[in-house]
Amino acid sequence: MRSFTGVLGDLMTHKYRKLFIIGNGFDRWQGLPTSYDSFKDYYRNNIRKIVKSLHIKTATDMDGNLITPVEMVFGDISKPSSLPEEFFWNFESALALLDDQKIINHFDKSNKGLYNLQETVDKAQKILQKAFGNWITSIEIPTTHPSYSFGDDSYFINFNYTDTLEKRFGVKEENDYHIHGEATDPEDIIFGHSSHPEIAFPELMEQKFITTFSGGKSKRLQGLYLLETALYDTDKHVQDNIDDLCEFMTLDGVHIEDITDIYVLGHSLAEVDYEYFEFLVKATQTGCDFNELSALWKVRNLGLENLDDDSLMEFIQMNIVYASTHRNRVLGKNDISFPSAEAFERSVFGQVGVITDKDGYVHKKENVKAAEAVHKRFIMEQAARTKEIIEDLCILKGVRSLPGDCLSVLKAADYIDGGHEPRKQDATWHISCFSEKDRIQAEMVMKRAGCKKYVLYHGIEECIEGFKV
Repeated sequence: MRSFTGVLGDLMTHKYRKLFIIGNGFDRWQGLPTSYDSFKDYYRNNIRKIVKSLHIKTATDMDGNLITPVEMVFGDISKPSSLPEEFFWNFESALALLDDQKIINHFDKSNKGLYNLQETVDKAQKILQKAFGNWITSIEIPTTHPSYSFGDDSYFINFNYTDTLEKRFGVKEENDYHIHGEATDPEDIIFGHSSHPEIAFPELMEQKFITTFSGGKSKRLQGLYLLETALYDTDKHVQDNIDDLCEFMTLDGVHIEDITDIYVLGHSLAEVDYEYFEFLVKATQTGCDFNELSALWKVRNLGLENLDDDSLMEFIQMNIVYASTHRNRVLGKNDISFPSAEAFERSVFGQVGVITDKDGYVHKKENVKAAEAVHKRFIMEQAARTKEIIEDLCILKGVRSLPGDCLSVLKAADYIDGGHEPRKQDATWHISCFSEKDRIQAEMVMKRAGCKKYVLYHGIEECIEGFKV
């Protein structure tokens, strides 16, 4: 990813009018082997070499297939075997589908068992990061003469890790922002789900607020903490990436108010990336209050800054309910009973984690309440990080202070750059679709995000026909 020094070195006077969003389908349109099916082949052909380079011990199943911590954590830990095809077809989303209760049940609920659990999960993540990074860097992109020309008023938000735009379309590096990192820095590339952006709740592990006659701690809660941490680590942290995007656009001289047209090329608009599109739709509409898109604004306007003791205890209870019902909530499977652990938790928290219906599922009302509590915690965490980004932007721009109403990166950017003329009309979205399924998905996402000005095209060629040379 480009350094701030390089960005600040560019003194650009032109205004960006067009925004391009580049997805994996764009590279595949160029004939590059960037599908998750290709990653599956790479993984299976190179996994022995990868685990050897990481000095990680492995085993084999009855058919002689290699079993690494990845197969144990993201497969069936009671009968580990080769990862199913579905894991690779929905690779990023699949990282959120680990069966936490079954994994905890597999390891002995002792200090040694917890240690082995953490070691296994950590190794699984290292293997996947190494495998994915190596695969990305192995993709070769021959330079070709560009058949399309994008002007200097075009800015690119690139969801790919490759430099296809530079090599095949003559796009300047400073106009190409890789929102999930670049192949040149494989250890820092971002991939994953978007369902668990909140930091693992520390009370699950530390339980410092617990004082009981037993003086013990729940190994189940500690195990849940370790797996909540794994879910957090494999989340792509969309809101953080949005704040970083806004900061870089400001440094690159991009004003979101000037964008008149947005082109989506080869992006599936999948649920895992929905928040990006919702943000960009709202930010490029008339009358948008940038502050309302920010967690920092929500904290100050939703009464989340201070919690009394009673509210805090309920908040903790709901967070524990949320953590202990992942299997039911995400996988749709009945919770696994941990009688002694649950008895201990009930003595401390009341009926936490056991509010179920006749089929053994947590009551929907309790699940919703727990999800709301966790979301509030995430907003508070995100607000702190957004504040840091705004402070960082001020330092880079040489601004000592901001008005009290600058509660988002975009609002701060508007003030730092001397204010901007309000948008007079919504930006128009131009979306390429490869199939009827893509069209249905695009329609659904645009309507859900509140976008009324969009056009769907049959493929990338039709979408960018006006840029052909």
